[in-house]
Amino acid sequence: MRSILFVAGCAVALTLTACSQEHATEVKEGAKAAASDIKDAAHTIANDPDVKEAGTAIKESTKETAGEVADQAKELGAKAGQEAKEAGSALKKDAKEGAADSKKQLNEATH
Repeated sequence: MRSILFVAGCAVALTLTACSQEHATEVKEGAKAAASDIKDAAHTIANDPDVKEAGTAIKESTKETAGEVADQAKELGAKAGQEAKEAGSALKKDAKEGAADSKKQLNEATH
């Protein structure tokens, strides 16, 4: 009785092993097929004229945007420089006027 159970158990184990190998082979082949399909799809997309055109448009748009940002930065820098120059002139004028007032007050106080 034990030998019959042992033999039956071995037969079941061999059957399961065979099924597992068969299943593993099917999964492996399915994965290879899927990978091949994905590769083909990626190649098709990469060579699609619309995709290439969109890529070119994005590059051009990026260049234009970078140029606009650079122009705005130059303009803001120039404006800031001009405002600093004007502020410096106003400060210089105020300092001269303050010095003149101090000199005038000093002269009045000593005479």
